[in-house]
Amino acid sequence: MYEQKKKLSTHKADTERKLAHIDLEITRRCNLNCVHCSAASKNRGEEMPVQSIEKTLEEAKSLGLEKVGLTGGEPFLNKKKLMRIGNFCKDDLRVPIHIHSNGTKITAQDAEWIKQTNAEITIPFYGDSATIHDSITNRKGSFELTLKGLRNLKSADANICAYVVPMKQNLQSIQSLIEMVYAEGVRRVRVLSLSPTGRAKVQFEQMDLCVKETEKLNANLLDIRDKLKIEISTGFCTSQNFEGLNILRGHEQCFAAENRIHIDTFGNVFPCTASSGRVIFSAGNLQAEENSLFSIWTTSPLLQFFRSFHKYPPKKCSGCARHDTCMSGCRVKMSYKFGDVTIADPVCRGPYN
Repeated sequence: MYEQKKKLSTHKADTERKLAHIDLEITRRCNLNCVHCSAASKNRGEEMPVQSIEKTLEEAKSLGLEKVGLTGGEPFLNKKKLMRIGNFCKDDLRVPIHIHSNGTKITAQDAEWIKQTNAEITIPFYGDSATIHDSITNRKGSFELTLKGLRNLKSADANICAYVVPMKQNLQSIQSLIEMVYAEGVRRVRVLSLSPTGRAKVQFEQMDLCVKETEKLNANLLDIRDKLKIEISTGFCTSQNFEGLNILRGHEQCFAAENRIHIDTFGNVFPCTASSGRVIFSAGNLQAEENSLFSIWTTSPLLQFFRSFHKYPPKKCSGCARHDTCMSGCRVKMSYKFGDVTIADPVCRGPYN
C-alpha cells in the first residue's frame, strides 16, 4: 500500500492552515429525486440546529473563513434557516455566500433577498426540455419550475450561474441547453463532473461519459462558447476532462482539505463536496461532544492524509510535468473505481517528465 498511508498516525496538529471555504448543507430534504444526486437526499438523521451552525461558522471565521456555500438537499425547503444563516454570514461574519439550489422554490421575494445579500446563486438545467430535465429529476414539472425560478432571479438582477452535469442521459441536449439559458439572459455556465457518490454510485458506469463522448462534448462546448461569447467554467476535477474551458478562481488545483471542507446537514465533515456522503471520507462529526471544528480541521487523520498526498505524490507522479494539472487523479473516483484511496490514476496519460 502507498507509503503515505503509514504516515497518518505520525502527523502533528496542523494549526497554521487557513480554512477559507466551507460548503454547508442547510437540509438534506429535497423536492426532487435526481438520478445523479451526490447528496443521496433521502438520507435521514438529526440535523444541526441553527445555533450550532452559527457557532461552527464563528469558529471557522477565526480559522480564516472567506466564503460560505449554502446547499442541500434543496435549501429553499427551509427558507427560515437558509435566510438566518445567510444573513448571519453577511451581517455578523462579513463573509460572502453562494447558494446552490434546484431553482424550483425560488419566488420573486426570494430572488430579492438573494440580490440584497449579494449572494451568487447556481441553479441546474439537465436538458433543453422538460422531457430530458424531468426524466433526470424524476419530478414532472420541475423544468418549468426551474425556468420560473431563473426568471424571478433575472427580474431581481441576481448574480446567476447555470450549471449542467453531463451524463449519457442528457449528452445530446447540452449544446442547445446552453443556447436556451443564454436566451434567458444567463451569461455564465458551469460544467460539473458526475460524482460516484449518493444515488449515482449504484449506476455510475451507466451514466458516466466515455472518453470519446467527453472529447466530442468538449469540442462542442468550446464551439458554443466562442459562438455566444458566454463564459463556460469548470472546477479542478472537471477541467481534467474538459480542456480549454475557463477554470474557476480557487479551483486551479485540488483544494480538498487544503483550504476547504464540506459539512453535511448532520454535522459530518468531508474534504470536499464530491466526497460527501461516503463514510470512508468522513473526517468527524461536529455534533459529537469530543469534536470541534478546530480539532477536526487541525488533527483529523483523513484531512491530513489528503494534504500529505497532495504534497508527496506517489512515485509514479513524482516529477511529472502534469502533476499540478491532475494531482494523481480525484481521490473519490480512485476509491470508487479501484477501491484504493491512495492509488495514482492508472490510466493517466502522462507525460511523466
